[in-house]
Amino acid sequence: MGISFKAILISKNMFKEDNEWYVRLEFAQERERPPSISSRDEPLFQWIIPAIQQTLRSILPIQYSLFSRMILILKEEEWEKIENKPDIGEEVLITITDKKEINISKD
Repeated sequence: MGISFKAILISKNMFKEDNEWYVRLEFAQERERPPSISSRDEPLFQWIIPAIQQTLRSILPIQYSLFSRMILILKEEEWEKIENKPDIGEEVLITITDKKEINISKD
């Protein structure tokens, strides 16, 4: 069956180890930040805090954070063989098949 998910390339770095160059690709997803939770059990706070949060959400833009999904490390010669390389900020579809294959495609 396999799985698929969309992710954004957020980091692309080269590093050298044992006289060989590598390319490190980090893919992440944007997630809405969870709302803050009040620890007060008083009925007034249980009513007023959600109302304030809803008002703030309608006025302010939604806050997102990045959630790391996959890091891929390729040898430099492997990276050079890829014709359609992803750029930082691009969204890609990552598929992991039952045959243990990983496919990364641009939308």
